[in-house]
Amino acid sequence: MKKKKGKNSSSKRIILVGTMMICIIISMSTYWIFAYKNKYGYLHINDKIISYKVSDYAYVDGNIIYLKNIDNKIANDFKDKQLDIIKNNDIIDIRMDSGIYNNILSIAISYVIAADLANYEEVLTINVNLKTDTIVTNEELLNMANTSYKEIATSIYNEYIALPTDFKYKVTDSITDEEMTVAEFNNNSEKYIIRIREKLPDIMKLYIKDNKIYYVVRMNEINKVCYYTHTDINMNNITKEIAEL
Repeated sequence: MKKKKGKNSSSKRIILVGTMMICIIISMSTYWIFAYKNKYGYLHINDKIISYKVSDYAYVDGNIIYLKNIDNKIANDFKDKQLDIIKNNDIIDIRMDSGIYNNILSIAISYVIAADLANYEEVLTINVNLKTDTIVTNEELLNMANTSYKEIATSIYNEYIALPTDFKYKVTDSITDEEMTVAEFNNNSEKYIIRIREKLPDIMKLYIKDNKIYYVVRMNEINKVCYYTHTDINMNNITKEIAEL
């Protein structure tokens, strides 16, 4: 006896056609969202239009970056910080980097400042969540980078603070004034890593560039919790990539 295939075949065809239609709808929706975003530079998120054009949120007038379409207090605070640096220092050069990544407007301004011993760099950063119109904190950026203050402190200690075994001089603890040999200092590494970690929230600046998160720390701030060294060397910045978005 031949099996009746009519109903089964029709059901399978209906399921197959339905699945294909759903896939086509999802593909077309994804394409149009991508095309709209890249053509017009905007995307709707929870009824709020997010622009991917920096010019919709920031513009340069002279040596100042002004923010617009952003919370007034955030915009004014950022302007005041720039004016404070410019008015109180002899500025030789200014470099500005800005971009929008994952709905975050990130701006980093680098000022080259003239000084008696050597010129040095001052960096000002701001990261704004355009979806919530709030400042993105360092802790939030570190979470995005899957890292922590402790991990960065350990990296800074190992690369910039730990002394080579052939170092011939004693060092003086910058807090206790205790003199130590190289071995004595290096054997107390955890103590200095903890000091650096406790200092980082107050001195570390983060920004995003080319979809990568960077941190900036002034060396003299690190040495203040480790050991004394030459002032002209201390004024250098540590600038490091910590993650790619």
